[in-house]
Amino acid sequence: MTQQQQQLTGEPGEPAPYVTVGLLPDPDAPSLARTLVADTCLAWGLPQLLHPARRVISELVTNAVEHAGTDVQVTITRRREGLHLAVCDGNAQLPRLRALAPVRRGTPLDDRGQGLQVVQATATRWGAVRIPTGKIVWAVLQCPD
Repeated sequence: MTQQQQQLTGEPGEPAPYVTVGLLPDPDAPSLARTLVADTCLAWGLPQLLHPARRVISELVTNAVEHAGTDVQVTITRRREGLHLAVCDGNAQLPRLRALAPVRRGTPLDDRGQGLQVVQATATRWGAVRIPTGKIVWAVLQCPD
């Protein structure tokens, strides 16, 4: 972990609470991001989002580490009864949702390309945007009614 900033509570008219952390592009980054999301969900009283948010952030950070290979910035922002997760990396190539490989008898399953499928199935919405230094991939999770 390189750095961490926090604003865990917000007053009316002030910016939303957020937590941001810089991570190195190594195999421990997804685990650190999952822990950060879990701790944040508990601190903000959103335990129902803990597991879905962990799944989503894990996939987003894994993709950043694997495909960008640059330092990663994770930002978690409270949005009413939900979360906005953002992962920023230094590669401007936007991710794309891939179709799952067909299952063929006698051949091993190809597990590649399932990360964004998990994000698509778990998040309320998600997307990506290029920025001058790379890209931000984001996802929104809302508490179930």
